[in-house]
Amino acid sequence: MEGYHFNKEDFNVFDIQGLDERMARIRERIQPKFRHFAEAGARLIVSEEVAEAVPVHVAKHLRRTKYAPENTWCAIGGDARGYKKYPHFQIGIAKEGVSFYLCLIDQPVKEKEMAAALLERIPELEQLPRDYVVSVDHTVPAVLPIEAVDWEPVLIRLRDVKKAELLVGRKLAPADPRLETEEGTLAVMEETLRELLPIYRACMEQYR
Repeated sequence: MEGYHFNKEDFNVFDIQGLDERMARIRERIQPKFRHFAEAGARLIVSEEVAEAVPVHVAKHLRRTKYAPENTWCAIGGDARGYKKYPHFQIGIAKEGVSFYLCLIDQPVKEKEMAAALLERIPELEQLPRDYVVSVDHTVPAVLPIEAVDWEPVLIRLRDVKKAELLVGRKLAPADPRLETEEGTLAVMEETLRELLPIYRACMEQYR
């Protein structure tokens, strides 16, 4: 492997046919990069005194028996057993690019409480950087530019609809020059995490 950054060969992994063949390349090329950047992200969260320890979970796709994954990811957060019950940060990659998100997905335990807390913080959400995007369904690649988001109905739906989701952060196109170096990738990831830490902290407070 040529270093800790994302390049054309990583995106081409999703053109490989066959579950075993694609997973072999994901394990070889992508997962070491995930671990490298996610561990840096976990250290950042600890250094900001948001948590005493932050586990890293690399998606293994063990339940797949037939179809190769169209994307893969690594979660920063949760506990030693998993991350889906909690708000967490996620580094993701697909043919469309690399994403750095704060995620409330897969029906986290305190979904209603987190949504209610965020409804009180709409002005903060509206101040997030203009290059952010928002998704309300992690299973589809489509995202909304943050300036197009009407936060109140999004958060009311998150509060009231069991399967509602929220992902917010940056999604970088494959040709984004920041992905060409380890320094560039690390910088944009850490910048995104820092900008989202107040929202993450507000969500985690609902678990105390």
